[in-house]
Amino acid sequence: MASLPSNLLDPQAIYSYATGQSAGSWLSLGINTILSTIIGGIVLIVLVEVFSHKFGESIKPQNAFLVVLIANVVTNFGILGLLAGFLSSVPYVIILLPLVVWFVLIKVFFSQMNILHAFLTAVIFFMLSMLVVPYLTAIVSGFIPMTLA
Repeated sequence: MASLPSNLLDPQAIYSYATGQSAGSWLSLGINTILSTIIGGIVLIVLVEVFSHKFGESIKPQNAFLVVLIANVVTNFGILGLLAGFLSSVPYVIILLPLVVWFVLIKVFFSQMNILHAFLTAVIFFMLSMLVVPYLTAIVSGFIPMTLA
């Protein structure tokens, strides 16, 4: 996960951070984001299809990749870290914020889902995104040559 500078309002701090990283680290971050989006999208499609068949809801499974991509960008590039800094007095904010992000994204992109089913999908996929998706991403990334790293 990229750790952004503390002062995001200062363009010089962002520029110095961006130029201070090697090309390999930016390439690794991009490849990991793409791989985790593809793998997470496949896992989310399976989960959403199970829920849609179980409860008789019609959904568009292709939205799963967009949901996972947006969530990956929000979590991998430090946006949630900034929010957690503002809400540090709330207990378990590190767990609650990603869960809220998943719930909102699932409810927005799968609007046909019942709110309870969207919440259950968000909780289950939040757990899967912490346990299964990084494991599968690491396995797949072992087959990708990293020449700049």
